[in-house]
Amino acid sequence: MDEQDWLQKELRGTTDGEIPAEADLAIAQGIQRAKALRRRRNRTFLTAAASLVLLVSVFGTMIHVSPAFAAAIRQIPGMEIFVRIMGTQDKGLARAVDNEFFQPINISHTQNGETVTLNGVIADESRIVVFYSWNRDHSTRKSGPEVKLHPADGSYMPAVIGFQHSPVPAEPVTSGSDYLDAMLVEGTPIPDDFIFEVKLAGDDGPVWKVPFKLDRELFMNRAETIPIGKSVVIQGQTVKFNEAKLYPTRILLDVSYEESNTKQLFGLRDIHLVTEKGERLSSWGASNNSENKKILTFESSYFTQPKELYLEGSLVTALDKDQLTVKLDVANEQIISPDNRLQLVKLTDMGDSYAVSLKLSGLDSSWDKMNYTTWSDWKDAHGNTVEVSNHTSSRTFREEPESNESFESFTIPKKDNGGILTTTLHEWPNPLREPYRIRIK
Repeated sequence: MDEQDWLQKELRGTTDGEIPAEADLAIAQGIQRAKALRRRRNRTFLTAAASLVLLVSVFGTMIHVSPAFAAAIRQIPGMEIFVRIMGTQDKGLARAVDNEFFQPINISHTQNGETVTLNGVIADESRIVVFYSWNRDHSTRKSGPEVKLHPADGSYMPAVIGFQHSPVPAEPVTSGSDYLDAMLVEGTPIPDDFIFEVKLAGDDGPVWKVPFKLDRELFMNRAETIPIGKSVVIQGQTVKFNEAKLYPTRILLDVSYEESNTKQLFGLRDIHLVTEKGERLSSWGASNNSENKKILTFESSYFTQPKELYLEGSLVTALDKDQLTVKLDVANEQIISPDNRLQLVKLTDMGDSYAVSLKLSGLDSSWDKMNYTTWSDWKDAHGNTVEVSNHTSSRTFREEPESNESFESFTIPKKDNGGILTTTLHEWPNPLREPYRIRIK
């Protein structure tokens, strides 16, 4: 059985009746052009991609896709969005597609030779992921269109918005597939209706607004709450794991640090979840409800339903609570910090402002993705917040850890600030290490 026959068979198995003749034609054209593409790698895949847009549009009449169909789509050049889901280390999102947890939309708009297609949505009470693709007759740009997502009624939806873009090529491109990823603040109400905005043809181009209604029956009321109520002690500092919420698209872990701790804990840097089969679910980071309460995010195990889940880790960054303040003495050009690894490299008088350069030395190269000096607002001697601008950061890593350095530069206005500026540390590369493993399910 060849690719075309197999894909047609799978499609008929996912619908109540025969697929339309247009679908048969789209399958044949898409696969034949995909095969031709393999033989002509040096030529553009715009034609094949256009056929695939047609293929997806025809399939838009279906409610969900089968796992076999999802696998088949991944093999067709031009539908690389599904391949990239698998490559983002977000296994939960990939499994959502495989388990028909996907709302097809497939609405396209073409203007001035540029076509954008809103392919579909994956969502739950904690996250909304919008998939879209695009192609152009020609291009002078290396990236896709600018996109936004907001409730149709114009209300504010608190969320951290990220994007999964096609890799930036060396030359301008004519097509691609990306997705917008909205991580919602816990407890945010999810509206029924949304607007997906696309800005075509650069900054001066028109804005295309696509309204769509979320399939609440498919996506909502899926969360599972796992009570934990267990603590671990790392070098004398207590961390309590309160509960976990298991959503189809991610896991949220409620963590708190004991008020009686002698150190301020910043982050559980290597924490992860492990199933009874040894599958590791990585952490994506944390949101700070307060200095002693965090919500950690992990990729989801919702569709695999493991019988057992364990929390594992060994590292937390921390600092004595009486060492959290950094002081910058502008008048005497010196800095007072938790230790001598933080140095004032240069303080330049710019007339109406000061240009400040700081250096933090002795960094472990294994922490190269960490924010070493995360400051809160700088305040003057009167307690007023000082506006900081032109902030830049860079870091260097060498074979010898004592040679690794991080640099921070910024500009502060020259005002009657009493000569002393202060800030509170929200991170510091001071590790406490002690392995822990607890069962949460």
